[in-house]
Amino acid sequence: MPLRRRLLVLVALVLGACLLVGGALTYWAGLRKIELEMSSAIAVGSSAVMDALSTIQESSDPEAQLTRIVRAFDGDRHLVARLVGPNGALKSASRLKAPVDPPPAWLYELLEGKIHTQTFTLPDTLKNLGSITLEADPHNEVGEVWEDLQLKFIIISGFCGLVLALIYASLGRALKPLDDLSAALKRVGEGDYSAHVAEQGPEDLNLIYRAFNRMADQLRTAEEQNQRLNEQLSTVQEEERSEIARDLHDEIGPFLFAVDVDAQSIPLMLARNATDDVNSRAGAIRQSVQHMQVHLRGILSRLRPAMLIDQGLTHAIEHLVAFWRTRRPAIVFETDIEDARFPAHIEEAAFRIMQEGTSNAIRHGKPSKIGLSANRTPEAALRIVVSDDGAGIAASTKRGFGLVGMRERVAALDGTLEITTSKEEKGVMLIARIPLPAERRAKTSDNKQATSAA
Repeated sequence: MPLRRRLLVLVALVLGACLLVGGALTYWAGLRKIELEMSSAIAVGSSAVMDALSTIQESSDPEAQLTRIVRAFDGDRHLVARLVGPNGALKSASRLKAPVDPPPAWLYELLEGKIHTQTFTLPDTLKNLGSITLEADPHNEVGEVWEDLQLKFIIISGFCGLVLALIYASLGRALKPLDDLSAALKRVGEGDYSAHVAEQGPEDLNLIYRAFNRMADQLRTAEEQNQRLNEQLSTVQEEERSEIARDLHDEIGPFLFAVDVDAQSIPLMLARNATDDVNSRAGAIRQSVQHMQVHLRGILSRLRPAMLIDQGLTHAIEHLVAFWRTRRPAIVFETDIEDARFPAHIEEAAFRIMQEGTSNAIRHGKPSKIGLSANRTPEAALRIVVSDDGAGIAASTKRGFGLVGMRERVAALDGTLEITTSKEEKGVMLIARIPLPAERRAKTSDNKQATSAA
């Protein structure tokens, strides 16, 4: 059931409960009113009959006087007077005024209540004429209650209908933004992150609208970033493939060709019994293979540096610097790597940061000097710095697959990454700080023990 209809049903149920309570109170008030009216009518009628009977013995025609007393109640709304003979036969009776709006039988049965009657005995000399009986009839009083109920029902029904109509219109206006929100959610579910809703209406709903708009903006930003990352990842992969292909072609290809030439010449030399030449060719083949092995290890260290990191961060950075020195001999590398072991995941993150920072500096900055440092700080953190004196990339940039990857890697270790201009106002300085959890816990424990000893 829609929320608007559900709220209307709840309001209608509340109004219905109020009507039931009001009906019960009206029923109780009607009973009391009818009981009071019937008692009062009997009391007033009894007083009138007794006054009339006090002078009946002086009348010349007592029976006619009794008839006049009974007829005096004709048209009364509440009392019926009867003249009953000594044998119980009805001699005369008054006529009750008919109700203007006769009540239904079920209502009369509910409100009838106790029957009030009063019998008046005549003096001994007139007992042969019978007796007078007064009976309270609640028909007219129940008719008044019925009229009152009808009027109240019309008023309350109109009021309830007006309330429901106003609530329906108010809910429609108040909940209309929810329809917009539902449509916007559907668009976001289909991948359209430009969907927004107007931030208007009740403050409680405004909080939801603002949160949704922020979510949509973040999703759109993440989607755009993912697209850029995919494009840049493809570019980086192509650059890596091209560089590896160039290394294989320039470094490995010529030596493979030389090995092939030397291997083909050996059978000819053996046929001429040129043993010395065969040994020389074999040595040349071994030198070519060793040269290729060195270059293959360099390529493998770039692709999978885990084996280097297993031997320590200092060893891995030495291989990284050696790799770039063979390809960029004009660049001066300055390293300051603390000769200590850190947790494996922190060493791997530090190596990846310096590897990516060095690669970015060489590709984009054309530097003449690159500095690499990784040292422990007094705050139990590993401070990693990659600096260069080239043009570099903008210090405030947030784009680039490598930088995003570094930020995510550092954030996963509860660290921070800062990119600023170097001290010489030339080039870029990349500074990462990664907490060392084990050392921090040990330091905290030592401080607690010192405090306890003190």
